[in-house]
Amino acid sequence: MQASDWTDRRHPCRWMAEGDEAGFWMPDRAEIVTQFFTRYLFFSLAVIYFSTLDAVPSAFLSVEQLLLALALYFMVNSWFFYQALRGINLLKIRSAMMADLVIVTVCVIHDPNPIPPSALAFLMVLLGNGMRYGMRLFAEVLGGAFLGMAVAFAFRYRIGGFAVGAGDVFFGVFWVTLAVYAYILMGRIEGQRRQLDYRSRFDSLTGLLNRHGLLAASEQILDPGDRSLPATVLFADLNQFKAINDRYGHGVGDRVLAEFARIFSESAEMGVCGRWGGDEFVALLPERDTAAMRQVFERIEARTEAWSQSNGLPMKVSLGVAHAPRDGHDLATLLSVADIRLYQSKSEQPEPAVPPFQRTLANEPEAT
Repeated sequence: MQASDWTDRRHPCRWMAEGDEAGFWMPDRAEIVTQFFTRYLFFSLAVIYFSTLDAVPSAFLSVEQLLLALALYFMVNSWFFYQALRGINLLKIRSAMMADLVIVTVCVIHDPNPIPPSALAFLMVLLGNGMRYGMRLFAEVLGGAFLGMAVAFAFRYRIGGFAVGAGDVFFGVFWVTLAVYAYILMGRIEGQRRQLDYRSRFDSLTGLLNRHGLLAASEQILDPGDRSLPATVLFADLNQFKAINDRYGHGVGDRVLAEFARIFSESAEMGVCGRWGGDEFVALLPERDTAAMRQVFERIEARTEAWSQSNGLPMKVSLGVAHAPRDGHDLATLLSVADIRLYQSKSEQPEPAVPPFQRTLANEPEAT
């Protein structure tokens, strides 16, 4: 893994970032199967609908040619299904959405009914794709659906000989209203989704990943499919934090944790940092040799000592490190090794003295 690959991996494991702003929510296998099953269902309905009509106005295609176009869509969709099961990216998503929009546009053009029921399939493309992958792709498929509707009805009125009636106007207004409402509603849902996802993966006190977020990030960094992938795990534990928390109050304890989290994350350059629990912190780093890790240790210890002295708080830290694949292939194993080494170094350090302190209400944080 190159250093450039170790960018901001604090995103949830299901959010796939591609570029500065581009990205999408990664569906799991069950969601992929459901989505393509829905495509096959609407393909079947389209075949039944058009094959049972007595006549389809020949805007461009006959009934047989239209069914052949649907058969081509079936093969293309099956190919996208196969590719989706192997892995999802923006190009595959956009290509599948484009195929959906094209075949629905063709069907609407050749729908013989004055108010074409097949146009409702545009909404299914919009909801089935846009509401699944995020607002960026939702906006793209919304624009594609509007364009497809405009093209289809332009061909119907200019070439197919259909006249604009009150039912067409109502149908168009209803369709546009529903599509725009779905987009607005999806924007609100997306905001809540991101907020909930953030809360589930980030520690509210320190702003670092929590345990759940670290485990999710490790699944990307410590790729189970490549057990030779090198990485380094740094484990940190604050000495005598419980004594500080008990003597000085939870407000001071929270301040210590927040400050050390800042020191830890800034010192572990290019690392994915998180709070494992309590006063324990973890950083997932690119492969670092002994000399490089020694520099990281010294940087963390020096900054921690400087902050401790300037604030009159006896804060010291113990550190341990493990390397993949030499010490293990998953985060749990690597943390176990790093934990052993951490306590070996901790046993060699003198315990910081915590001066006597009478805890009073004045030392507690003010209620807000």
